[in-house]
Amino acid sequence: MRTKIGVSLLLVAAAYLSLAPAAFAQETFQAELDPLNNSGASGTADLALDGDQLTADIASEGLAPNLPHAQHIHGLEQTMSECPTILNDQNGDNLVNTTEGEPSYGPILTSFTTEGDTSPESGLAVDRFPVANEDGTLTYGRTFGVPSNVAERLGDFAVVQHGVDLNGNGVYDFEAAGASDLDPNLPQEATIPANCGTIEPVGG
Repeated sequence: MRTKIGVSLLLVAAAYLSLAPAAFAQETFQAELDPLNNSGASGTADLALDGDQLTADIASEGLAPNLPHAQHIHGLEQTMSECPTILNDQNGDNLVNTTEGEPSYGPILTSFTTEGDTSPESGLAVDRFPVANEDGTLTYGRTFGVPSNVAERLGDFAVVQHGVDLNGNGVYDFEAAGASDLDPNLPQEATIPANCGTIEPVGG
């Protein structure tokens, strides 16, 4: 009897262990952020997905100091995102604004805000995005839920950080490039892409 019980317990334990990796599997991704619009801003976004829970750790440098930087996951509905180049400039101002870049990386799917809502509706919530320090360094970390369309295709999308002080005067203003293509009440400097990186799976 003891032998049968012992064998049964071993079988149960083996079955549990065989299922455990799948139950606790976490997918990891990374995006290397390269400068856009001569910003000089670069960084790395490390993303870990556990079900619908996304943990994002972003570290960047070379951003406009002491200013907020909107940051998002952008994605296309059916194809993989790419980062734009100067060839995306449609109006000849030698800049690639957010709208001009959208055919490459797609619309906003998730907003990397510091608190509250993380949906596309918070895409321009400037007061809830992280602020770069006086050296232009920005660090961000947060865990939050994402919708199924993001979780299922995370590796097809891109991370974009926005905000470039084009005239170097320490503020986002209308002097350098006028109003934002996204909101005429905001300067173009506040919403123009500073860097971009496609999201790639890490490991097996």
